[in-house]
Amino acid sequence: MKMTLSAIAVAGALALLPAAAQAAVPGPAGTPFENNAHLKAQMSNTSPNKIIIDGELITGITGPENAYTKANTADGALLITPLTGQDFTIFLETAGGVGVSIDVSPKPGNGRTLHLIPADVPLKSNPDAKAWEESQPFQKTLVSVARSVVNGDVPENYTEVKASRGPAYNPPAGVLLTPERQLAGSHLRVMRYRMKNTGYVTRALSEKQFWQKGVRGVMLSTRTLYANGEGFVWVIFSTDAEGGS
Repeated sequence: MKMTLSAIAVAGALALLPAAAQAAVPGPAGTPFENNAHLKAQMSNTSPNKIIIDGELITGITGPENAYTKANTADGALLITPLTGQDFTIFLETAGGVGVSIDVSPKPGNGRTLHLIPADVPLKSNPDAKAWEESQPFQKTLVSVARSVVNGDVPENYTEVKASRGPAYNPPAGVLLTPERQLAGSHLRVMRYRMKNTGYVTRALSEKQFWQKGVRGVMLSTRTLYANGEGFVWVIFSTDAEGGS
């Protein structure tokens, strides 16, 4: 079903936000982490353990010598068995440029499966989208991207990326947000979230409630969510290092 564009709120025109309840952005089962994060995990030193980094191929592991055995699976996961009862740290790298360090606490028992979900993965180069984005004024590009996505279309030369790989996003909107789709260009990317009002009273919504650093546009399918009501919000993010275009 196509949705109508209710508004486009450009980040530069937004005022400071009032304090409000934080929105929750749940992901699939597993442990979300930022790139190069430092995690802790208990692992069996009597049975193999499996580490999965969602959507990635684990290509490297660095850690103390003789502290563990390791083997890669055909689908890019890592099988690891500690050979010691002492804590140690490993660093994992993937073919897609994701890194994570894990403090391992070995204990006897059944092997464990660690399912790790990168919260944000570096986007691949997209020269065709870059050329299109830079072929017109920024505001025109922004409006074109917004109109495309709310009508269910894909902006020119944008590519689909797993929704679970979106940027960290915790706006003070006071509704539950579930990422459903991500489209990536070069300077911009778009996330579509399903909104749900989990409260008992009707909640009024505005684009300003969904603003945070790096956001360049917000489009709402509705400005009112009744108790247990649902809707959609599309958020355009800048991919540039300083959140600019």
